[in-house]
Amino acid sequence: MQYIEKYTSLDDILERIDLLKQEENYYEEDFNILGLDELKPDWTDYMGCTYNPHSDSMSFKDFFTQNVKAEDFLQSSGLNQDLVNAHLKTLEEGKFLLAFDDKSLNRDINRNSVEADIEKGPGDNL
Repeated sequence: MQYIEKYTSLDDILERIDLLKQEENYYEEDFNILGLDELKPDWTDYMGCTYNPHSDSMSFKDFFTQNVKAEDFLQSSGLNQDLVNAHLKTLEEGKFLLAFDDKSLNRDINRNSVEADIEKGPGDNL
């Protein structure tokens, strides 16, 4: 299931991401943040979240990054056009959207990882 939540500040989004990471086992790369191109925060570059800007222009950088335009992201999510338009209007008002889905929670755990060892629990080392 996909979730799209509306926020008025980036600080609120960071709090929500931290909460989901702690309580639901999400990773930072599981999140897409949508907002106006000129409001893109610096922290998305090092945090691992994807920022999908709402802008009519296409920059040279857009060709080499995974940051697809907000409208394209919303349309590829399978939303009807009326809902896409409503979300874009929210972005035009200077608000932000946080998008994530629960499919990422079903990721396979690498069987040779520390996480896999923790998931298996204590056992014989024989």
